[in-house]
Amino acid sequence: MSNLKLKDRIVSYQEAASSKLLGRLPIVMVVNGRSFSKLTSLLDKPFSSQIAECLYSTAFRLIQEIDGAVFGYSFNDEIVIIARNDQNLETEPWYGNDIQKIVSVVSATATLHFNNYANSLDLNLMGEPVFVTNVFAVPNTMEAINVMVMKQQQAFQSSVQLACFYELLKKYNKNDIRDMLTGIDQNEKIQLLQQECGVDFNDYPMAFKRGVACYRTPQIVTFNDTEVIKNKWILNTDLPIFTREHSFLNNIISTGTDIFRK
Repeated sequence: MSNLKLKDRIVSYQEAASSKLLGRLPIVMVVNGRSFSKLTSLLDKPFSSQIAECLYSTAFRLIQEIDGAVFGYSFNDEIVIIARNDQNLETEPWYGNDIQKIVSVVSATATLHFNNYANSLDLNLMGEPVFVTNVFAVPNTMEAINVMVMKQQQAFQSSVQLACFYELLKKYNKNDIRDMLTGIDQNEKIQLLQQECGVDFNDYPMAFKRGVACYRTPQIVTFNDTEVIKNKWILNTDLPIFTREHSFLNNIISTGTDIFRK
């Protein structure tokens, strides 16, 4: 009897620390690399195509692993996943919406995949890559769309800041650069980049400026000599500006798949 009571008491401690997301709401998972500025200090700056490749591959792996995932977005050292568990009455939330389980599985999956991919490229990293995850629910699909709009705006701002900092670092010290960039807007930073470094911000890869996305899109495939339509995961490195093409995110996050596009 005492053993049973002991077990019940220990289980009660565990349950007290366990919490779940509200059901039937869009779920946002934000996955960040820990101390990536130090980790990647020996690689190309402000944009490393090898690190980007590792990150994009990790995002692609995550979105196929997470039940109900409809849209993945990646920029800098961050991956954002939108998942739905409210598309029909039979839909079950991934891991019962248990926050601890979701966070641990997503972080472990991202860390393992990224490390394996980085090792395959023989990257010169300053330490072992580790990812941490934050998960939360939003009230509706419109707010899930707004999360992605905000993240793309953050990606652009980050890319401008990084480009200016690392290009100016070839001429100035860090303190001078901080003084030069303080109090000026994005357009002024882009002009400064051109004037001081002779670098046209438009020459950077689109993925660096706007991020990349993973989502399902309908494709025509041949099966037993018959053409059929299947929704397949793709990685898009040439994204539109989300605020200018409202239907892009709305189609994918609302229905779980994109429409036919050229």
